[in-house]
Amino acid sequence: MGWDRTGARAATATWRPRNKFDLPELRGIRKTAPYFHNNSAATLEEVVDHYIEFFKRVEANAPPGVVPPVASTDGVHFDRRPSPEERDALLAYLRKL
Repeated sequence: MGWDRTGARAATATWRPRNKFDLPELRGIRKTAPYFHNNSAATLEEVVDHYIEFFKRVEANAPPGVVPPVASTDGVHFDRRPSPEERDALLAYLRKL
């Protein structure tokens, strides 16, 4: 059937499909600081700014004519780095969850 009913899952009555990632929710993320595996970001602003800097580094270090998929939605332009307005909207969205 695709459902794992063995071990701890059966004991806790929590059944989940096999071979699926168990990703954490974003609900209530504003209350769960610090962030990252090493607690290096104290605020959501630091998290978003970390990724903005990441996209800047990818763009600066890419060979001429090469746009890595992580930095592009169309494979031609570096367009993943959010604008200041998008950054503010993303932060507002994360705080609202």
